[in-house]
Amino acid sequence: MSTAGLLVSLWFYRRSRDSAKGDLELSNPVELWQTIKFAMLFAVVLLASKAATTWLGARGAYAAAALAGMADVDAITLSMARLAHGSLPPRVAVLSIFLAAASNTAVKAILAARLGGWAFGRRIASAFAVVLAAGAVTVGLWAR
Repeated sequence: MSTAGLLVSLWFYRRSRDSAKGDLELSNPVELWQTIKFAMLFAVVLLASKAATTWLGARGAYAAAALAGMADVDAITLSMARLAHGSLPPRVAVLSIFLAAASNTAVKAILAARLGGWAFGRRIASAFAVVLAAGAVTVGLWAR
């Protein structure tokens, strides 16, 4: 997925005619409050993932991953990796992480279309589709 993302980014970069304009405001990513919020999100996602997996099996893990991925991929990735060391089969954890990444990517494509207009949204969605297709192929080959 990384290679596909890099290639698509390079393609967009080489095709761009104008440079980006506007101010970019950066914030400190290691602020204590951000860390606390992530820890709380991680705890909730881990608890929900474990409950869904316990009650619903693999389908529960997939559903929890798809829902959690809409907000954040990191928490569900860490949760599934942790559960894979216990009772969750690695194949289910890998597919769950991919589903979380796919749902997160879909949300970002929707945001791109909503905030940047349909033309921009279509370009972003097509780039994301290439990246997700590469990920699906990789997961499919690994899960055999």
